[in-house]
Amino acid sequence: MTGREPAENSSRRRFLAAAGLGVASALAGCGYRPGGGDLAWESSLAGGGLLGVDDRWILPAGDRLFVLRNRSGRTYDFESETWYDAENAAVTALDSAGDTRLEAETERQAAGPPAVTETSIAVPVTGGRVTAIDREAAALDLDDSTVDEDGSEADERDPIRWRVDVDAAGADGSTASADDSTDDDLSASADAVRASDRLVAAVVGDDVVVLDAETGDRAFALSEAWPDGSDVGSLAVTPDRVAVDGGDVWVAGAGVGPDGGSGADGTVLARFDPTGERRVARSLSVEVDWLAVIGGTLVAGDSNERITGYRRDLDRRFALSVSISSSRPRPISRDGGRFYYSAGGTMRAIDAVAGEIVWERSDLPTGDLAADADGMYVAEDEFGFGEEGEPQITAVGTDGKDRWTAPLPDGVTVDELFAVGDRLIAVAGAELYGFRAAPGERWSLLG
Repeated sequence: MTGREPAENSSRRRFLAAAGLGVASALAGCGYRPGGGDLAWESSLAGGGLLGVDDRWILPAGDRLFVLRNRSGRTYDFESETWYDAENAAVTALDSAGDTRLEAETERQAAGPPAVTETSIAVPVTGGRVTAIDREAAALDLDDSTVDEDGSEADERDPIRWRVDVDAAGADGSTASADDSTDDDLSASADAVRASDRLVAAVVGDDVVVLDAETGDRAFALSEAWPDGSDVGSLAVTPDRVAVDGGDVWVAGAGVGPDGGSGADGTVLARFDPTGERRVARSLSVEVDWLAVIGGTLVAGDSNERITGYRRDLDRRFALSVSISSSRPRPISRDGGRFYYSAGGTMRAIDAVAGEIVWERSDLPTGDLAADADGMYVAEDEFGFGEEGEPQITAVGTDGKDRWTAPLPDGVTVDELFAVGDRLIAVAGAELYGFRAAPGERWSLLG
């Protein structure tokens, strides 16, 4: 059963689109053309008839915005026209027009944010389990019929690719069947998942369990692959210190020596292949706060207020001194080999391949960020930057220069901002607002 979004949301989008078209037509003789920051559509995250909605996680991936919401209560299935009880999580994906293009649900509530790849969505759910959703099977083709060419009803594929209880994975490589455990067995849940199209790494306590992304078969656990794995606690593994790229798993273990043993200060960076073999390791004298693979470069932020880039063999590619706040921020948004980093009142664009700061500015608001191939975007609240101002979105190009600035709709305070396709999607409470990202020309002498 699927709790689809109420039809009133799509009707609302159609009304706004029609209204926008009418306004544009009325102004056509005056030379009005839609520009960056213009509102294109509005929708809502609420719906499904649920009596209760708990945690939610929102993240962009390519031309989709993925929304994961825990659900608890009674909901209505519009296809079967029946009510049913739900205690699980709903996964939806929206395109740049605000239309739903994917729907699926997990068997339990989510315990943390998902990891999205080109083919799947890995969700850590309660009870130490990871559920993988097949994006192709869960996708909605809104223009396609539900019948085959011969007139028969098309078979509907199961969107669930696999379910694995990672806390029950045995040392012999076997994995407990999800069907053999009950929803009452809610032991320690995975803190987070990191994934590529080949591997899924679930961080459970101080250990990392790595699974085959296609089948869910257990590949290895860090506690076994790391020498002296019996002293797992010394590794101090956290989700921010784990990254997955292709067939490689990168881990920053704190308080371990260069040979993998315990007792040393600092951090050891290590890369493991899909079999759990440690390919390379490097001992550092500082504590690593976070890891990310950007443009094929392993990028690490450390306690010495530096961002350092490493090649795959862990030879150092670059080291940049930056200001890191007490909250130890991670890269906010990135495209290709570039990412944008806001800390200490300064916004920086960093090229992880060239190993250089492309530009930096201290006159930009430090609000919610989004980025695409054309640059970055920041939403400013009603207090402005340093003094009172109006709520607005500012677009900055790849060269660090302003592209456009546009006011936000009255009463809208942006919680999160995402770049999806040719739109900026702002989340404000339970509401979504889609803004045009391209500069355009708001007024022209052409009639």
